[in-house]
Amino acid sequence: MDYKTGVKAVGRVMSVAVVAGICLGIASVYAAPFPKPRPYEGDVVLRPPVPIGRTPVSAPRVAIPYGKPMSLVPAATSPQRLVPKMSTAKTCVLRGWSVEILDPIKGRGGCGIERPVSLRSVVGEGQEIGLTLPVQIECELAQKLDGWLHDVALPAARREFGASITKIRTAAGYACRGRNNKKGAKLSEHGKGNAIDIASFYLSNGREVTVKDGWDGSSAEARFLSGVHKGACSRFTTVLGPNADRYHRDHLHFDQACHGKACTYRVCK
Repeated sequence: MDYKTGVKAVGRVMSVAVVAGICLGIASVYAAPFPKPRPYEGDVVLRPPVPIGRTPVSAPRVAIPYGKPMSLVPAATSPQRLVPKMSTAKTCVLRGWSVEILDPIKGRGGCGIERPVSLRSVVGEGQEIGLTLPVQIECELAQKLDGWLHDVALPAARREFGASITKIRTAAGYACRGRNNKKGAKLSEHGKGNAIDIASFYLSNGREVTVKDGWDGSSAEARFLSGVHKGACSRFTTVLGPNADRYHRDHLHFDQACHGKACTYRVCK
């Protein structure tokens, strides 16, 4: 065999080997079984692709109670901005604070309040001073009471006891009745929300000063009660205490009644 004939023979053998290898590979691919499809068990939620340049917005999620029909599950809603209604309520401005003026009160026999405010407490020296009995009174009377508390009662408590007032025992505010609770008597200022009764004062040192026992009690209590009574006479048109009559032995009565034709006369007893 010459050289050329040998080269051709080797080439034919290699070609046959390559073709045989390819055929064996294809046969092995078709002979291997494909894996059976299995359900997806992962916890990743597939979401549609988000366009480039936009930020995805996650929808609100609503927890679905186990076993509850979907028709009873509240639908997810987007947050909404609540715009408050414009307030039309008037306010009664006091010393550094204010209260809402309620709707007028119309009672029987001339009773009622034109500009009522409801007080459960008052503010003095930056602290809340509670009222044992919530009262409804006229705004103007509340303003007078507020001024008397700041300028008269609180300074008197500090001066006589070295303490502040923490609570006031109120005996009466608005009450549709005659004077001194007498049937057929002239309408009381309480029936107009124009009067307030005070029976005692609670102090920050734990002491209670009552009008009934303190008016003729210790010198400090007597001076304190006399001072708050006298200081009220320049602010209210009517101030009645234990010396006025038997109906006021246990409380101080303040009101804004009109005395005299020009309403300039004051009663202080």
